[in-house]
Amino acid sequence: MSKTLEQLRSQWSTPCPTLTAVREHYFPHIKTDRRFRELINKGTIDLKLNKLHNSAKAQHVVYLHNLAQYLDNQADQNTQSA
Repeated sequence: MSKTLEQLRSQWSTPCPTLTAVREHYFPHIKTDRRFRELINKGTIDLKLNKLHNSAKAQHVVYLHNLAQYLDNQADQNTQSA
């Protein structure tokens, strides 16, 4: 288990925070969930979205292991470009 995932698990009380919570915490410059989903779906933000069930109204969530992988990849990219 990565150190990032351990930190996320201690930070969040759920293994799958909502899209809104992740956006507000890690992407405050993106003002709407709709825009955040667009960027993810286009591949601009390499993050995987899930729904807890197949209802059209089900909230999108981000599993902590996917968020940890995204954050680690971003850190690696920043280290390589520095």
